[in-house]
Amino acid sequence: MPVEAILDSMIDCSFRAVEYEGTKAVRDADGTRLGPYGMEVRSDRLPPNRFAWMGFDLPGGRHVKALAEVVGVVGDEEARNRVIFRFKHVFPSDRLVMSDFFQARAAA
Repeated sequence: MPVEAILDSMIDCSFRAVEYEGTKAVRDADGTRLGPYGMEVRSDRLPPNRFAWMGFDLPGGRHVKALAEVVGVVGDEEARNRVIFRFKHVFPSDRLVMSDFFQARAAA
């Protein structure tokens, strides 16, 4: 899936995101956009690798964990990076919760 399609499917949404190494949270980020195929966060530090386990809280309070691939990084004037992730794996139960979240938003 092209990066443009991932970006086009996102909605503006404020959420907390965390990068994990195993079960340990190692880096916090501010989520700014979320979609069914990926997310965008702002962070002063980038993941050290191409892939990262990312956890985030949906506005309804449910925590979702996904394996994400860094597909874009844009620096800004505040020395924070806009990091664009594509979801490579989302657990089925988390995928269902995300699907319900986006369907409820579309119906509202």
